[in-house]
Amino acid sequence: MLAPLTVLAAAMVPAVALAGSSTTTVALSAPESAYGQSVTATATVAASSGAAEGDVVFSVDGLARKVNLGANGTATLVLPRATVGEHSISATYVPFPASDQGSASPIQRWVVSQVRTRLQVRVIGRGARIPTSVQVSASGEYGTRPTGRVKVVVRRIGTRDSTRVVTRLSTTGGALAALGRLDQGHYRLAVTYVGDSQHLRETSSGTFYVRRR
Repeated sequence: MLAPLTVLAAAMVPAVALAGSSTTTVALSAPESAYGQSVTATATVAASSGAAEGDVVFSVDGLARKVNLGANGTATLVLPRATVGEHSISATYVPFPASDQGSASPIQRWVVSQVRTRLQVRVIGRGARIPTSVQVSASGEYGTRPTGRVKVVVRRIGTRDSTRVVTRLSTTGGALAALGRLDQGHYRLAVTYVGDSQHLRETSSGTFYVRRR
C-alpha cells in the first residue's frame, strides 16, 4: 500500500524553471586617450535564453551609471571626463524580468594622458611711442582650459636687449604680458606655456616690428 502513495507524491512536485546564463563584455572606443577626449564604453550581453532584457550598470572607477539595454543586446555610455592616469571600467548586466542570470564583465583599463596645448599669440601696440603687450590664449586640443604660468621673452634683433615677463593664465585661458614702450626695430618673440598636470608644455615663436610713431 505504500508504493502508490510514494509515486503520487512525486507527481505532485512542481517543475522549477532554471534561469538562463548570460555573459557580459565591455569595450572602449579608445583605451588610451588624451585629457578631454570623448571616449565611449559599449557593453554587449549574450543570454542563453535568447534576447537579453534589462539594464547595464557601468562602473567608472567605482561610480555607477545605469543604462537601458538595447534590443540588440548592447548599451553605450559616454564616459565622464577623467584626469590624467589609469582608470577602471566594467559593466554588470541586471536582467528584468529575472529570466536570466546576471553577469559582470572583466575590468577594462582606460589610460588618460596629458593633452596637447594650442597657443594663439597676438602682439598689441607696435609703436615706439605707445606700450606694447602680448596677448596669449591657450586651450586644450579637445576644448579644455589650461592653467598655470606663461613666459614671454622679447629680444631686439641685432642687439642683446631683451624683455622677460612671466604671467598666469586666467580661468578663461587668457593672459596679457605688458612689455612697456619698445624702441623702433625688429624683435623676436618666444611664448612658452609651462604646462600643468593635464596639459602639455607648448611654445610659440615669431617676429614683429615696432614702428616709429
